[in-house]
Amino acid sequence: METNQTYRAFAAFNALTITGRISNSEIVTKDGDEFLAVSVISNLMNDDEGVVVKFTNSNGLMKLFKAGGLDKGRMVTLVGHIKSIAETYTNASGEVVMLKRPQINLIEVTIPTGGLGATPKGEGTVKRAVGAVVRPSDAKPATPEVTEAPVF
Repeated sequence: METNQTYRAFAAFNALTITGRISNSEIVTKDGDEFLAVSVISNLMNDDEGVVVKFTNSNGLMKLFKAGGLDKGRMVTLVGHIKSIAETYTNASGEVVMLKRPQINLIEVTIPTGGLGATPKGEGTVKRAVGAVVRPSDAKPATPEVTEAPVF
């Protein structure tokens, strides 16, 4: 018995964990919907041009962005599923042009615990005092002096 079946190709697990520095993050509005668009540059080898990892989000990571947690220059570790990879694009005149950096597009992106890294030092950064001495007597309120009453 001969059958001519066509099998459906399902996506493989294709998860990616990558660390890089945020090069752009912004809220975008399209067709009335608001979402976060993020680009992260990661170096795969020493001194290379790096790759751009792009993703969008409209829930938890967008809240983190609005709270100031995903600003330009911050190091982040991302975990997500690969949607696409590209090295070229077609410009307005129909020519195929090479991207400056290969681009990886992720979906279902999360930032694992410990995945938010350092931010660039800004001007006027407040440094915490290191080596300050705190004596227990500094924390206790002064007790009033008690004098004994004469006994009759």
